[in-house]
Amino acid sequence: MKSDTLKKIRTYLIAFVLPVLVSGVVRAIGIYTFVSPNKFAPGGVNGAAVLLEEAIGWSSGWFLLMLNVPLFFLAFFLLGKKEAILSTLSMLLTSGLLIVFGWIDGFPRFDGTATTEPIAYGLLGAVAGGIFLGVALAVMLRCCGTAGGTAIPASIVNKKWKFISVSWLTSFFDAIVVFASVFVYNKDASFALKLVPVLLALVSLFVTSKTCDVIINGFKTAYKFEIITKQPEEIAREIMEKTHHGATMMRATGMYTHEEHDVLVCIIRKRQIAEVQRIIKRYPGTFAFFSPTTEVYGKFLK
Repeated sequence: MKSDTLKKIRTYLIAFVLPVLVSGVVRAIGIYTFVSPNKFAPGGVNGAAVLLEEAIGWSSGWFLLMLNVPLFFLAFFLLGKKEAILSTLSMLLTSGLLIVFGWIDGFPRFDGTATTEPIAYGLLGAVAGGIFLGVALAVMLRCCGTAGGTAIPASIVNKKWKFISVSWLTSFFDAIVVFASVFVYNKDASFALKLVPVLLALVSLFVTSKTCDVIINGFKTAYKFEIITKQPEEIAREIMEKTHHGATMMRATGMYTHEEHDVLVCIIRKRQIAEVQRIIKRYPGTFAFFSPTTEVYGKFLK
């Protein structure tokens, strides 16, 4: 009985507590070290807090705290209790760490604004900040299916008006924050320099999205070929010899001709696509198509 209890506690810690800690810490480092020093706002609640820090002078941690408290109550009563609690705990940890980082003298900051090439440093900061924010986002999405922030009001609107997608609304809120940076950063500069924070924010958002996709979808990406042919044995033999991956044969009936065909299914690496295409072209009358698979489980030779 005791071992079962310990096992449940360990499972709970790994499934919920650890993701909250990791996402909170990683997000705080990304904002404090890479985003804030380089004068751009990466969209959403995080970006709004960074903009307020620049405009008013307080730590972005305080603003993140102020913005997330009302969002927590909205999520708790209108969406889901578990999701609201976990995402808010992660944001609270980020808020606290941002405030603490500001109290620590010499805490590392990738600040390119004082250098002779602030835009180059800013671009590197946008990429690095995007990676950190993408990791934090992916961890929370895997943990509770939501990252909180602007996704909360977007989800609430979607519950009432289903035709408005959550992703569209979230992107809309992000865009408002990103373009608001024109009025906060480089206020007395030329139009071109006013656009620099916007462009850096777009780079950061793109990197965040791609980083999150890689973590959510997995690193073991591959491609699935489906081949309709009258020569399955020959094609399968060549595929297995050239790519060192197996193939599965199935019987299928064409609904237009009502003729039976053999269908080969095989999973290969991206770099092997051209090889499989060359094999297929040697067999006239063969029809094939392929599509990406986001995760591969089981035995799959690299």
